[in-house]
This record gives sequence, structure tokens and C-alpha cells, in this order.
Amino acid sequence: MTTFREKTILGLGWSVVGQVGQQAISFVIVIILARLLSPREFGLLAMITVITSFASIFAEMGFSAALVQKQDIQQKHLSSVFWLNLGVGLLLTLLFIAGAPLIAHFYSEPVLVPLTIFISFNFLIGSLTIVQKTMMTRAIDFRNLTIVDMTAVVVSGVVAIVLAYTGAGVWSLAVQTVLLSIITMIMLWKLGKWYPSLTFDWDAIKDLLGFSLNLFGSKLLNYWVRNLDYLLIGRFIGPQPLGVYKNAYTIMLFPLNNVSRVISRVMFPSLSLIQEDKRRVKRLFLRMTRTIALITFPMMAGLFVVAESFVLTLFGTQWADMIPILQVFCFTGLMQSVGTLTGNLYLSQGRSDLQLHVGLFVHAVAILGIVIGLRWGALGVAIGLTVASIINSYPSLFFAGRLVNLTYWQVWYQLLSILGCALIMATAVWGLGFTLPNLWPHWLRLSILAVFGILVYGSLLHFLRVPAYIETRELIREQICHG
Repeated sequence: MTTFREKTILGLGWSVVGQVGQQAISFVIVIILARLLSPREFGLLAMITVITSFASIFAEMGFSAALVQKQDIQQKHLSSVFWLNLGVGLLLTLLFIAGAPLIAHFYSEPVLVPLTIFISFNFLIGSLTIVQKTMMTRAIDFRNLTIVDMTAVVVSGVVAIVLAYTGAGVWSLAVQTVLLSIITMIMLWKLGKWYPSLTFDWDAIKDLLGFSLNLFGSKLLNYWVRNLDYLLIGRFIGPQPLGVYKNAYTIMLFPLNNVSRVISRVMFPSLSLIQEDKRRVKRLFLRMTRTIALITFPMMAGLFVVAESFVLTLFGTQWADMIPILQVFCFTGLMQSVGTLTGNLYLSQGRSDLQLHVGLFVHAVAILGIVIGLRWGALGVAIGLTVASIINSYPSLFFAGRLVNLTYWQVWYQLLSILGCALIMATAVWGLGFTLPNLWPHWLRLSILAVFGILVYGSLLHFLRVPAYIETRELIREQICHG
């Protein structure tokens, strides 16, 4: 019989494989599309998705996490949530079809009308996948989720590249988003082991509402903080700067999506299973946080010092405005890579209400930073958001940590040795960059500096015997030996 620990580690392994593979492929696709399309075309799509993605939160309404967290789940809960999601998804599709001219008028971009109508069908398609994906997550079945995600990303990405190459412009990006949803929906139903019954029970919905509504409120607040910058840049500065800003933000999210959120996705169902043992929850939280920092800290520190060569090599000179924005976001990424996991403490302890209340303050600070920075353009917004992220790291972790007797400074004490190694590595890479001839092409400089940075960081971890490194190495060795 598979133990809790084995199931969690197996789920983590599949989640890492799936998420890293998916994000790596997505990253390559974005680079190819960036070579074929202009920042303006990326910005046009972002103008729509900033609004449609907000509305998609209403389609899900926090029920996914409620279904994972609730231990005595029944068929009536699952089927009722399924039919409610489907009804809301259909309603949102119709509303966005009718409201497409208003969105186009808001941005003063008439081309957004047909684009918005086309993309609105994602609501209906996505509503058919919510419970299916939730059941796989609840079972920590990340093997099938990995198969679904990888297939959808590859097929939709290849189609988008072909369309962009043939001159489809922004429509290649729109087709990619809708096709991704369609493939995901088809495969989840094919691989899933749950199907809805023709029943709807309001009492079952009410049974989940206490948890889901608080989480729903938190998601609404969190969404606008994470996307208000897109909305304001698109409205007041234009699609070109928005395209540059959005791709810089996407790059910053790469380590978060590949490390923090991979672990977070497995941690929530795992922590929910042991929610009564607070000492065990605390120990697992700290261990996962150390593992995340071990990877994300050097990625962000290293990217800061090689940003110019990185952008010009992968994206080309038309994306040069991305360089300073990306450097600023390296600080945001470092803070958020650790802060991503705090939500799991709130949710696993059934305190989505506390998460919502803390979020009111945290998000107000972030909104203030975005609005103040707007007067200095996209770079100013990036700086404002970064300063807010640093400030907000304390209250977010302070209140979440109290649920399991963990303090803010205990967490950072665990991470000091990792942060030190990352900063030393970045300084060494920066110094080497000055010694390389300026006439060398950027791809060569980037290759040399990246390899040098990996060697320096790895050597520091090994010879200084950083605890998190030893701990993670032993865990990997154990899994290989028992694999």
C-alpha cells in the first residue's frame, strides 16, 4: 500500500516533470512567436485576456479548492458543482459576446471585437474541465494531468507557430488559447475516472460555500493586483509597451511556474490530509520552501546580471525595452517564489477567511504601487509592483505562519545560506561579464556566463554543505535507489 509520503513524493515528481516540461515548451513557443510577431500583437491579446481571465474566476468560484479540502466529499457535491460551473460558463460566454464592443471601446482598438468574441468560448469549454481536473488533483494523480497539459501545450503551440508564420498575426495567439482549452477538455474527459450525474443539490453547494466564498474573494482581489498593471498599461500607455511588459513578467514567472507552483499544487492536497498535525505541516512547509529557494534564488540573481544578453539573444532587438523591466522583476520573482506557498497554509488549515482579510491589506499596497508607478511608464509600474511585493511578504507570511506556530524570521533564517550563495554567484558572473570582449555576440556571452554561474553556484552549495542542498540531494538519491 502506498504511504502518504510516497504518494506525495510521486505526485511531486510527476508534477515537476509535467510543469517543467510544459513551461519549457511554452517558453520556446513564446520565443518563436516573439520572433514572428510584434510586441503590439502580444499586447492586443493581453488587453482581452486581462478581462476574460478575471471573469473565469467567477466560472470556478473557489469550488475546486473546496472539493480538495473537504474530506467527506460525495457525488452530490461533485455533480452540483459541475452543473453550476457549466451554467456560469455559458452565461459568461454570452455576456462577453454581447460586451465585445465595450471592451474594444475601452481600449480604443476596434480589432478587439472579433478577437473577444472568439476567445469568449473559453468560458464554456473551461467549465467542462473544472471538476475533472479537481478530482485528479484530489487523488494526487499528476501523471494524467501531466499528459494532458503537455499534449495541449505542444499541439496548440505548433498550430500557433504555423499560423504566425503564414501571416495570421494576433489571431495565431487567439487560436492558441482556445485550442489549448479544447484539447485539455477532451483529454481530461478521456483520462478522467469521474462523470457527473443528472442531479443538482443546493444543500451540497451550501456545504462548500463557507470555504469557497472566502477563497473566491481572495482570488478576485489577488487577480486584480496581478493584472491591474496590464489593464492600466493597455489603457493609458498602449499595446506595444504592454506586450513588452507582459513578456518580461512571463519570464519572471517561469521559475515560479516551474518550481513554486509545482510544489504548491502538490502541497495543498498533501497538507490537507495532515491538517490536524500542525508540527508536521510546519516541517513540510519549511522543507518545501528551502527546496524552492534552492532553485529560484540563483535563477533570479543570475538573470538580473545577464538580462541584456538574454533578451537580445532570445527575443531580438525589437524587444530591447524589456531589459530594464526584466531586471526589476528579478526582485519580484525572488520574493514571490517563497511567498507562493503561504496560501497552502491558509487553505490546508481551512482558514480561507483569514487569507481574504490579510489579502485586503496586501492587495491595497500592491495596487498603490502600480498606480504610483504608472506615471513613469511600464518600467515605473514594474518598480512599484516590486516594492509592494517586498513590503507585503511580511504580513502574508506572518499571519499564515501563526496557524502552525511559524514566524516570518524563522523562514528567512532557513533561507539565508541559499540567498548568500546566489548573491555570490551573481557577483562572480557580473565580474566575468566585464572581462569578456564587447565585440563577442550576445549568444556567446550568455552561454559562457550561464555555464560559469551554474558551476560557481553548484560548487558553493557542495563545498559549503548548505543544508537545503544536502537535504534535496539525499531525497533525490533515495527516490532513484527505490525507483
